[in-house]
Amino acid sequence: MLDSPVSLTTQYPTASIDFRGWGNSKNQADCATAADFSISPFASDVLMVLEQLKSDQPIFVKNGFVLVGHSMGAKVALMTLSILPDDLQALIKGLVLVAPAPPTALVLPPDMAEQQKHAYDTKESITWTIQNVLANPGKLTEMDLDILVKDSLLGETLAKDGWLEHGMQEDILPALDRVCSAIDTGRLKVSVLAGELDVVEDKDKVEREVVQALIARGFPVTFKVIEGVKHLIPLENPDAIIDAIRSL
Repeated sequence: MLDSPVSLTTQYPTASIDFRGWGNSKNQADCATAADFSISPFASDVLMVLEQLKSDQPIFVKNGFVLVGHSMGAKVALMTLSILPDDLQALIKGLVLVAPAPPTALVLPPDMAEQQKHAYDTKESITWTIQNVLANPGKLTEMDLDILVKDSLLGETLAKDGWLEHGMQEDILPALDRVCSAIDTGRLKVSVLAGELDVVEDKDKVEREVVQALIARGFPVTFKVIEGVKHLIPLENPDAIIDAIRSL
């Protein structure tokens, strides 16, 4: 992903991952179906990056690290937690889940799924979706909008289909249950952020389906609703993300 002047990279050592098939991460030959672009494969990719960083650039993890996931990425962050080996499990300090997709399965009605499938087809459709669905336009700069459009246009068809057909429908609660049986979840702080005006992941739904699911499994959770923003909290109010990280 391209960097904005207010991105986390200006304040913290940060590794930003383009999921396979998105941004600059191109599809590999062995990723042949939409199922290869679901939550579990993405989590495996995140783990591979963490292992590589631990080996090649230990500064990223030697003092501990925080997993930050936005929307679909929040679901991936939770799934990644369930597959971390002991050495990385001991280093993780917490999670920041921003406008998170629920950990349970979600099947959209056919008409809504078809609409979402084509929301990122063209520059015009992407711009409309950002300004009318994903964000409060007054909270984005022209640079923000340009970054979002360019990144969205790079998304490959299999990756888009993978989220709708598999990622949304993958239930990762069993994976969280495995985490509970393997580690002391009480030591792992989680900060959950929701947008006051978000129509993609409604704040009440986030509280009900994400926050309560984590609390029920022993995680200490802080939940905050960010005023005046919709779904793209990392760009609409980047300071909220930084504050959430500092609070862990």
